[in-house]
Amino acid sequence: MAEKVHIIRSSDGVYELKIDDAEGQNRLGDLVCEELQGALTELTIDSDMRVLVLTGRPEVFCAGATLGVLRKLATGKALEDLGIPLLMLSFPGPILAALEGPAVGGGLALAICCDILIAAEGARYGFNFTDMGFTPGMGTTSLLPAMTGHSFAMEMLLTAKYYKGRELKGRGIFSHVVRADEVRGLTWDIARAMAEKDRSVLEMVKDTLTMPRRLALQEALSRERLMHKLSFGRPEIWSAILESYRENNEGERESS
Repeated sequence: MAEKVHIIRSSDGVYELKIDDAEGQNRLGDLVCEELQGALTELTIDSDMRVLVLTGRPEVFCAGATLGVLRKLATGKALEDLGIPLLMLSFPGPILAALEGPAVGGGLALAICCDILIAAEGARYGFNFTDMGFTPGMGTTSLLPAMTGHSFAMEMLLTAKYYKGRELKGRGIFSHVVRADEVRGLTWDIARAMAEKDRSVLEMVKDTLTMPRRLALQEALSRERLMHKLSFGRPEIWSAILESYRENNEGERESS
């Protein structure tokens, strides 16, 4: 079986962690999540790694969770139980996200676990949890308002609106918003400038700056699990979820 998460090592200390499910939408399925967790765990003890860049496919960073994972959420098993958000926030070096393509739902939730996000002007980003009738997860309820402020986080989560990258410029969620063909270059420029620094310095600064986020994340995960139990417990929820996935799949085909 082909791997879906790839580690690309470099002699300059900037490593790439690429999510590529080879199926078009780059969704967070069981195997992707397991491989992502394994790769992050492996890289924490790689002494040659200084900075990590998280990428997806050029046409889509990550379209969120698979239906199979959502069904597990409904039974009480959440993506965060794999420890991915906490692994990312406690990772020994900075993590940059290069969002050349769209990131929605759990895909954008994964991205905001990174330290620096570079987005594409014309790509689509948003949190669509409430559109499907359930509450956010992966620590989004604490990580997002810490980035954007309370009011805009409330707007993003409760309208479930999709925004173009250019619409989110200056909102706090992205450090930079540029053309799609500039995303990788800018991301690596920043990463290489960081990688020139002493690794122990990178680790201490990352640990200190992310400490408030880690504490808030742990509290949020407990609340989000309870909200999931309540929202997924409603019998009508699956019709909304299935309809949303059908529409998204048709949209992907039309745009391809």
